[in-house]
Amino acid sequence: MSSRSCLCLATLAGGLLASVAAYAEGTVTYQRLLNPEPQNWLTVFGNYQGWRYSALDQINKSNVSGLKVAFAVTLGVRPDMQGQNQAIPLVNDGFLYVTDQTSTVSKIDVSSGRAGTVLWTVNPSIPPDLIRSGVNRGVALTGNMVIHNTMSGMVMALNRDNGDTIWENQSGTLALGEGFDANPLAVKDMVIVGQSFGDQGTRGWIAGLDGATGKQRWRFNTVPGPGEPGHETWPSDNDIWKYGGGTMWMGPTYDADTSRLFVGTSNPSPAYDPEARPGDNLYTSSTVALNVDTGKLDWYFQHFPNDGNEMDEISPRLIYDAEIDGRVRKVIGWFSKIGYYDIMDRNSGEFISAAQVVTKLDLTLGIDPKTGKPVEYNPGVKLQQYNKHITRTAPVAWCAGHRTASVFPPAYHPDLRRAYQMVADQCRTMQSVPTTVAFMEKNAGRASTTQGKETGRITNETKIIAVDPATGKTVASNPIKYQSMSGPLATKGGVVFAGHPDGRFSAYDTDTLKELWYLNLGTPFKAHAATYAVGGKQYVAILGGSSGASQSPDPELKVFKNSSILWVFSL
Repeated sequence: MSSRSCLCLATLAGGLLASVAAYAEGTVTYQRLLNPEPQNWLTVFGNYQGWRYSALDQINKSNVSGLKVAFAVTLGVRPDMQGQNQAIPLVNDGFLYVTDQTSTVSKIDVSSGRAGTVLWTVNPSIPPDLIRSGVNRGVALTGNMVIHNTMSGMVMALNRDNGDTIWENQSGTLALGEGFDANPLAVKDMVIVGQSFGDQGTRGWIAGLDGATGKQRWRFNTVPGPGEPGHETWPSDNDIWKYGGGTMWMGPTYDADTSRLFVGTSNPSPAYDPEARPGDNLYTSSTVALNVDTGKLDWYFQHFPNDGNEMDEISPRLIYDAEIDGRVRKVIGWFSKIGYYDIMDRNSGEFISAAQVVTKLDLTLGIDPKTGKPVEYNPGVKLQQYNKHITRTAPVAWCAGHRTASVFPPAYHPDLRRAYQMVADQCRTMQSVPTTVAFMEKNAGRASTTQGKETGRITNETKIIAVDPATGKTVASNPIKYQSMSGPLATKGGVVFAGHPDGRFSAYDTDTLKELWYLNLGTPFKAHAATYAVGGKQYVAILGGSSGASQSPDPELKVFKNSSILWVFSL
């Protein structure tokens, strides 16, 4: 183990294997990312369109009951940590890349199918207070590099063969509390990153970096400053916009035909005190469509103006074509945190429809079918009065699909034309805590800037659902005992995979969503599975380990200790 000037520590194990890998592993080109091979998993969502779908069908609904653990790789055990493993492993020609909750990235040789050999790990130096509650959602592959961004705001390009640093860019300002947990995305000759820590009182932004050098080419501020369009939707008598949130929690999806990125932004900050920031608060709780070459805004749509209930719109946008009202349209669709499946025209930003997918919902009386905004929205006022809105005077009870699309990606099956997601009804009682700009300035970078006091929560009804992506209507559903935040993975074999907080890893029928198989691994899952093939044999991989189970209101889940274990399954 050697110290590096790049503020990271690297360990190289099995150097001979690493040198052999350089000859066996193909270069990840833009053309490969545009047309990914079924045997590999080259981006966190499987493709640029965000589908989380695999054309592999060796594991299918007729034989998935025979699935077993092929091998496991222990990446670390930290019972004291409060972080969550939410990364999706990438696989290129038998070599797997994965990050854990500490922002440590590992390269693992999985080519034998019988064991995983760690070839190298890179452990960036992260302040301890960030690691304790850390999340890292994966890396990007481009050329012969691994692109890794960290909770401390660093973006690093690593040599894929030995883990050495090729370039680094301190894109986020650590002193302001800026950092990353959203995965980077490699597009053309660039790397796209987005600042993630909005709930800690930071200002959101998305940046395009030069893939060869790491230097910034463009930056789009999701909370516009003075002189930028949209700044007028923030208070004019204070600077709370500097801490305004609107960050990126998961990497964007990308439409190569139009060179357009789609990003869902998080809630404004402070999350539960809209009275501190009267106005619509652009571009928070929104969809933003950016030109990938310039970072210029093509269009935007704000779903929940002056949001005071933490209704992030951070779910990845699925990109697909759908027949709607007799004609084929180019659309994006996603599961909103409030509890709807939304559909919009991806070229114009026109709202098409929103279908409710949760049972309990009284935060708003509905979505206006013409405007796409809550029916209570009044563009003529600064402080919105939704059906249930947070106040400073008394606790307010409200229900919405608060965890419907919190931080996990959906799946889309192009043959069946179905979109899959885990859905959780959640009722909460909240009260706003008054906020000042001075408070935000003093506490920027800390979770306390959310400024809300939760006085009660009931979370019971959880299910996996499939919707018609042309209408958003639910076509299949199956109850799940515990609230799951492990995003589904759909396959051509007729199976949907997902993990659960009680340690279960399950396979469901793509048509009926009947559970076909499960295995309890004894480690909670909040990460998302990927599938790949080596030597003609299909494998399914998922990273286990999370403190979320120990923090659950369900007492039987509190026994779980935090760990990082990569599980790989095969027939």
